[in-house]
Formats: sequence, C-alpha cells, structure tokens
Amino acid sequence: MTNGRCLALATLVFALAGCQSPPADRPLTSDVPEPPGFAPPPETCQAAAARFGLGLRVSPLLVEEMRQRAGARMARTVPPADSPDPAQDATRLNIQVEPGGRVAGAYCG
Repeated sequence: MTNGRCLALATLVFALAGCQSPPADRPLTSDVPEPPGFAPPPETCQAAAARFGLGLRVSPLLVEEMRQRAGARMARTVPPADSPDPAQDATRLNIQVEPGGRVAGAYCG
C-alpha cells in the first residue's frame, strides 16, 4: 500500500467511527428532566401554634404534637428558669416544664 492509500483508508475509518449512533442512555436533545423535588425543611417554628399545651402534663406524645403543630424540626424540654442556649436554632421548639411536670411555656430558638 502506498502512503496515499493508507491515509485515505485511515480517513475513511475515522469518518465511519464518527457516524456511530449515540449510546441509548444519553439523551438525544439538550432537554434533561429536572431532578426530583424534595420538601424543604421548615424555615422556622411557630411557637404560638404550640401554646395549646400550656398547663398540660408533659409526655412524649404531647411534646411530639406540640412540635408538629409548631412546624419545628425538633423539640426539647427545658426548665422555666433556664437561660437561653447560646446555640440558637430557629427550627427547634423549646418547651418550658415546671418541676411538677406541667408545661409552663414554649418558644423557638
């Protein structure tokens, strides 16, 4: 074979390789579906919605219901005279519980 024929054959091989169809898993257009959406976590809690529990005896079920109604990500019980936690969390519900076990207040933070 001469150099001209080798060059022509190589060009033909590369041209045919470029004409192959794309893989099946690759979209043929630039339109790609968006990823699935997820519910965003709550931005802040609403302590006023949890005030129904004032005066009730604290229990795990009551704490969970207060958390859900307030839209908080988490809830915890604290003594009424407890100083605020320096690590404030706008999605946390703090439930103030008296020594006798009754809910005295609720606030977010």
